[in-house]
Amino acid sequence: MPKYRHFKRYREIANSVVRHGFGHFITQLGLAHLLPSVRSARESDQAILQYSRAQRLRMLLEELGPTFIKLGQLLSTRPDLLPRDILDELSHLQDRVPSFPFADVQSIIREELASPPEEIYTDFDSEPLAAASIGQVHRARLCNGEQVVVKVRRPHIIEQMQMDLEILLNISRLAEQRTSWGKMYHLSDIALELQHSIEEELDYLLEAENAEQMRHNFRYRQDVLIPKIYWEQTTEAVLTMEYVPGIKLNNPQQLRKAGHNPTHIIHKLVDIMYTQIFDHGFFHADPHPGNIAVADDGRIIFMDFGVMGRLRGERKRQFILFLLGIVTKNPRHLVSSLQNMGVLSHHVDRKALRRDVERLLDKYLDTALKKINIGKAVAEIFSLTYRYHIRIPAEFTLLGKTIMTLEGVIEDLDADIKLIDLLHPYAGRLTRDRFSAEAIKEVVTEHFFETTDFFFSLPRRLNELLDRLDTEGLPFQMHFPDWKETIRHLDRLANRLTFSIVLLSFSIIMAALIIGAGMVTSIAGENVILWRLPIIEIGFIVAIGMAIWLLLAIHRSGKL
Repeated sequence: MPKYRHFKRYREIANSVVRHGFGHFITQLGLAHLLPSVRSARESDQAILQYSRAQRLRMLLEELGPTFIKLGQLLSTRPDLLPRDILDELSHLQDRVPSFPFADVQSIIREELASPPEEIYTDFDSEPLAAASIGQVHRARLCNGEQVVVKVRRPHIIEQMQMDLEILLNISRLAEQRTSWGKMYHLSDIALELQHSIEEELDYLLEAENAEQMRHNFRYRQDVLIPKIYWEQTTEAVLTMEYVPGIKLNNPQQLRKAGHNPTHIIHKLVDIMYTQIFDHGFFHADPHPGNIAVADDGRIIFMDFGVMGRLRGERKRQFILFLLGIVTKNPRHLVSSLQNMGVLSHHVDRKALRRDVERLLDKYLDTALKKINIGKAVAEIFSLTYRYHIRIPAEFTLLGKTIMTLEGVIEDLDADIKLIDLLHPYAGRLTRDRFSAEAIKEVVTEHFFETTDFFFSLPRRLNELLDRLDTEGLPFQMHFPDWKETIRHLDRLANRLTFSIVLLSFSIIMAALIIGAGMVTSIAGENVILWRLPIIEIGFIVAIGMAIWLLLAIHRSGKL
């Protein structure tokens, strides 16, 4: 760590991590000195260790507070990073936080709106409608008589979350430096993604802009109701929004009593979500039953615009191909889209990936359409990304989570209706839209601008490259993952080559001696004293001795 600015908080986190049975991570990171004794901390709460790994992780995040709960909720949308059992458990994370005092609510409103609350609101309910980790919601009435809901940010929540985010970023960078798993999963990127997500949720002005954008997108539709934003009473810490009465989808019995047909609601909701995702490219990414209601006149009401997704351009085309692959049970489309939407490392076995995808789809090929759970299918296909270390962009995993949440809402309203039944009629429309003149024009325009940008920037890039070559030279890197084995193999080849050369030299020398002796003998007879000596025998014995010595030396090295 460069600095321990928040040493007390580091110790709290480290003790909680060890107490929940994850002390080995502290040791791998080299942070054991933050604890008096890692071993005693591990033995302090044996009861926790009786739970499963996934349950202990959820309990740990809930204990560490709002920032870590948000981290868990973010990770629950990333099947490319975590196994299925942990994802399922993290999806149950809840913001179990008490409401903060009404006196703090009044103080924040007075500071943010520069006026006492009683001058802005004629009525203000002191009891919150709901409380979460970032803020809480109250009913109120403006001076002009309009009923509103007021969302107020928790006091000191920014300081607390910024401290935890700084710690998470430091720990993620440390893990990337000291562990293989930290480097493989790019933990600092996840920490930065969490930071960006939390900063958006903390700023109520961004949430207000999201609501206004969605309200603008559906301005011509009569079956959608998006609450109006009161900008004069809205700041980064206070959000004032129109109060729209309705029955939330988490109360299906009350919906039926009020005369609403669940089947009609489901069809309308699916069409609205389809329009958000594929037409607008801007969608509500947290459509759980508590955030969607039905007005008295049957309009669908959306609430809480803190988490929104975006899907445009090439990303949208990739996901369309992915969804078509599931709906039409086409392995080729599915594998192609999975490869295009993810970032595959160079060592991924693409043939094995294709086989696994086809094997997974085989399970659905013989299944009736109405029995297919598309949310489960998306989850199973995305789980392959974890096995093959495919990094899926965050917008895709967020969209996958949205589809799974939407399917859960549909099943709660009517268990006999399946989302894939509702999406199948849209498959033809998606195909037509994919090859429509407007889509082709969009693709051509994107490629045109990319090409022109490339050519216009090419001279500058070449100049930068030449300047770098002139000052730094040409860097050349070679990557040999098994370089030691390669060197041993080359050493054996060199020894064998040396041995072959020695044997060849020995053979040439012996042949020369024999031929020379025969020629001298035939010319001078037995009168030459030199040739009376056993030169050939001596040379043969010396050569044999040298060959044996060379063989023994090579054999001792084990590199023949």
